[in-house]
Amino acid sequence: MAEMIDKLSRMKGGSTSKSYLIGLERGRLWADEIADYIEIREWSELTVKSINEAILPNGEEDQFHVLRAETDLEWQTYVQGWLDGVKEIYEKY
Repeated sequence: MAEMIDKLSRMKGGSTSKSYLIGLERGRLWADEIADYIEIREWSELTVKSINEAILPNGEEDQFHVLRAETDLEWQTYVQGWLDGVKEIYEKY
């Protein structure tokens, strides 16, 4: 999964699709490798409207800023992808 993020990050310019896909992959990684079941369940129930930049869990906000330094990302679209990635993993339970 990280390979896809690397490839997308190298693309110049920003786009809604790129922001969403990078967020989707980061959400999957977080839910699959870092979070526990309770965290995954809680985050899978949220929507973009219910969160803001300052509250992504476990260093995920920092990860967004690192990625944004490398490539142009849109916050709202990234978060939507991130939440969808978490929801994907939650549905596997």
